[in-house]
Amino acid sequence: MADRKKNFWMGAGIGGIIIIIIDLMVPFLGPLLGGFVAGFIAKGDVLNAGKAGLVAGILATIGISLVIIAGMMSPAIAGYIPALGTGYLLFITLTLYLALFACLGGLIAGAVRR
Repeated sequence: MADRKKNFWMGAGIGGIIIIIIDLMVPFLGPLLGGFVAGFIAKGDVLNAGKAGLVAGILATIGISLVIIAGMMSPAIAGYIPALGTGYLLFITLTLYLALFACLGGLIAGAVRR
């Protein structure tokens, strides 16, 4: 059981890093590939692989959102963009986009692994 949990979090972490790196180059391929890797590393059934992809997408969203919010804190940008409303909107959009596509990638990995 502990080994299974370890594989789940390791897969989610590696998948999140892959999402961040590849999503900068190829937008829709990053979450799918990161979710696929997360689901493939997290052993178990199809739903466990999908959950690993979903968590990888959420972890990637948190990382990217921190970078966006840090960029919005700079004085040059903060004067032009209302940081509070736009930051929340971007966070919700990124979460839906990255998490759903990563979950889909994880479900595909679970089906392939089966």
